[in-house]
Amino acid sequence: MSLDWSERILLFPVRAAAVDTFLHDLKRKRSGDVNGLLATLNDGSLCREVLRFWLTKEWIVVAPFSPLVALAGPSFTRELTLHTFCGETAEFPSESEGLEETSFETPGNGEVAAE
Repeated sequence: MSLDWSERILLFPVRAAAVDTFLHDLKRKRSGDVNGLLATLNDGSLCREVLRFWLTKEWIVVAPFSPLVALAGPSFTRELTLHTFCGETAEFPSESEGLEETSFETPGNGEVAAE
């Protein structure tokens, strides 16, 4: 069974933890250790796919002083989750979709009652 690069990260706890640490460092310090991340991923083709994806999304840029350091790119946001950062697209409905609407009205005595 062939796994895409997202699954090759997220299905392996050590890889997922390494990417999560890298993402955390980008959020906290605006920089991350690319060398440490790539050593943990330990797969050349996976490393190339991951870096290409993040560079294309402009979530990271290579530091001008060292190719072993990544800086937060112009499109990087602190709201990025591990799954989004690893290329997973949301396949679930948003919180507002799929929920039944419940209307509330306030009776004269101030209590809230559901219809």
